[in-house]
Amino acid sequence: MHLLREIVRTHQAMMAAFSRTMGVPGSRFALMRVLASAKDGIGVMEIAAQLGINAAAVVRQVNELESEGVVRRRADTRDGRRNYVSLSVKGAKLFSEMHERSHALEHALVAKIGAEKMIAAAEVLASLRECVGTIANDRLTAVP
Repeated sequence: MHLLREIVRTHQAMMAAFSRTMGVPGSRFALMRVLASAKDGIGVMEIAAQLGINAAAVVRQVNELESEGVVRRRADTRDGRRNYVSLSVKGAKLFSEMHERSHALEHALVAKIGAEKMIAAAEVLASLRECVGTIANDRLTAVP
């Protein structure tokens, strides 16, 4: 069984379809989703931790989004070195539109493979994610 290969291949295919549907890379949508759920803004390090990427990559994306008017930054009044990032009004509207398109993509997938398979796939993936999160790295390398 080549589960990891199939997960990677499926992820690549899903992200390509997602990017075409959304009109933006999946990484940008993921960042905007984090910002949409952070009501009062969120720091770059927290964004990086939630997305599982390095802070420099987050800063690059935030800089691009800020230049497009999609996000705004505000300085921490207690620590001038820290900034909070949030969606601008324009960004919130854009995210809402993309979020609706993401639901349309999911509905199209349900129409193709059926609701039961979609639910089962989501449950299996959530179980795998939870399991991987609980296994220590040294135990992963010890598995034959």
